[in-house]
Amino acid sequence: MKWSKQELLNSFNETIIFDEFITFEQRFISKINYLRELQDIEVNGEIRYDAHSDTATCSFEIHGVMIVPCSISNEDVEHQFSTQSSQVFAFHKVDKFEDVIEVKKDVVELMPVIFQNIILEIPLKVVKENITQYPKGKGWEVVKEDTYIKEDEIDPRLAKLREFKIEEDS
Repeated sequence: MKWSKQELLNSFNETIIFDEFITFEQRFISKINYLRELQDIEVNGEIRYDAHSDTATCSFEIHGVMIVPCSISNEDVEHQFSTQSSQVFAFHKVDKFEDVIEVKKDVVELMPVIFQNIILEIPLKVVKENITQYPKGKGWEVVKEDTYIKEDEIDPRLAKLREFKIEEDS
């Protein structure tokens, strides 16, 4: 997804509308620890050139499915995501503190921006639905939280505190 400045200038109202399915090479995906695969990635939006500021503003939506590891079993889990974003591209020198991407060779390249937005959508924790077997090994096992927590049980080290009464001065 690349557009040259000339393409933007020649387009109707200096705007290009796009709707594309894209794929990413596995070598990019494999660099991200908690991302195993991307499927059915659709990007749609528009890019509009502003001659006054010599910038192009791209507003877009990304929809798709990412395959991430289950936090408990490490099995693959499909996670659907959808996000919206907007990015400004400048065809001139910009200050490094501006939230603007400086265009190289008068070509706007949207793929790196799309990939960054997808990375931001990776969930911190995903648990596979209807997981039946929890992992275990020699001397350890993963247990459900509701199995582990017993509300009526009091830590024996703190049991004496139940007898403690605060005396009030009259």
